[in-house]
Amino acid sequence: MKIIEFNAADTDPIDRSFAILNAAHHADAPENPTYTERFFRALFTHLMPGRARHWFAAVGEDGEAVAFARIGFFTDENLDLSRIEAYVHPDHREGSVEADLFAHVEAFSRAHGRTTIVSSAPVHWEGGPARDGARAAFLASRGYTLALTTVNRRSPVEPFGADEEERRHAEALAKAGDAYEVRQWIGPIPDDLLDTMCRMDTMIVNEIPLGELDFEVEEITPEKMRAKEAVNEVEGRTWVMSVAVERATGEVRAWTEIGLDDGDDVNGMQGITIVDPAHRGHRLGLLLKLANLRLVREHSPTTQWIWTDNADVNAPMIAINELMGYATVDANAEYQLKG
Repeated sequence: MKIIEFNAADTDPIDRSFAILNAAHHADAPENPTYTERFFRALFTHLMPGRARHWFAAVGEDGEAVAFARIGFFTDENLDLSRIEAYVHPDHREGSVEADLFAHVEAFSRAHGRTTIVSSAPVHWEGGPARDGARAAFLASRGYTLALTTVNRRSPVEPFGADEEERRHAEALAKAGDAYEVRQWIGPIPDDLLDTMCRMDTMIVNEIPLGELDFEVEEITPEKMRAKEAVNEVEGRTWVMSVAVERATGEVRAWTEIGLDDGDDVNGMQGITIVDPAHRGHRLGLLLKLANLRLVREHSPTTQWIWTDNADVNAPMIAINELMGYATVDANAEYQLKG
């Protein structure tokens, strides 16, 4: 077994890696959505701004990859951080393949000045399907410590029925009052909201629970935002967005989004939901989530489920999601290795 680095020019390792990804997903967390083929292949050709990416495969004597890993580096902030995402084909999990692969990518990360390494593992959560916990135990055996647990939940795209949804929407709208205007769009951010959306995006790291993860705020500029949108287009990921704009200032004070991937007609992925701390207590989060579901149903009638994940200690957002009918599936454990 040897470890090789590969890139967008290497067709065979990319094809094999996508097959490994799907086999590992089926074995480890088959209830959850996974990457579409279009999205996965775009990872090799297009980078989000402020990112670098390296790919490695564990290859047997027959030249066929049996495992692969992706290393993600930030290039503007978080210069000491490396994120590793790794998959081992279920037929090759005996022996040292996983350990050899991790040892290689950890050494590569350190050689590039990355002193904090983060990786994750699917784990069981109360009420959800079984998870074997093997990756979590493996990471712990290598000295990683649990830094954050996020709980995965899903909800029907129409969780209440028309009458109950309208009642809840009217209540949230009344609580919000006349101080805010709800605006919605699909795809790129309207030009007149670009600056205020960059402010909201920059706010995220300080407003969501990160547990013990060491993470610096990333400054989102209009140039970065437009670059991110260009990458999303290549990936086949369309964002359905709803925001609350404060009428007095024209500033976005709350925002929610759902991602829809070309190649998956069933699942939508709830992205960020955030309310400016100075504007909480007006039911803006609930109001926008309900409005956004309506827009998703209009835009993508085949979508059946919306998936979300929240830190297990994020009580306010968990409460909103429970109101929205989300049911627990499993959890994702983020592990961190320092030094």
